Amino acid sequence: IASRDYDPTVFDGAKSITPTIYKRVGDLFRDRFQTYAGWAHSLLFVAELPSFRAVLPPDLLNEMDEWREYEKQKKAEAKK
Repeated sequence: IASRDYDPTVFDGAKSITPTIYKRVGDLFRDRFQTYAGWAHSLLFVAELPSFRAVLPPDLLNEMDEWREYEKQKKAEAKK
């Protein structure tokens, strides 16, 4: 989520989460969501699960769907 939505360089090519990456991800969420960082991380993770989509606010669902469409278009353009 952090890499996809906030900083694509957060993993710097690493294949697993190291203490440094863990700290960078935490910093990203704390910078963006401040005291709600833990709550936001949990919500964003749960929002990815299909079984929880029904309980999310419509504006959040729209934003998520728009982002997915944007990412699909970006990938399609990169393949050209």
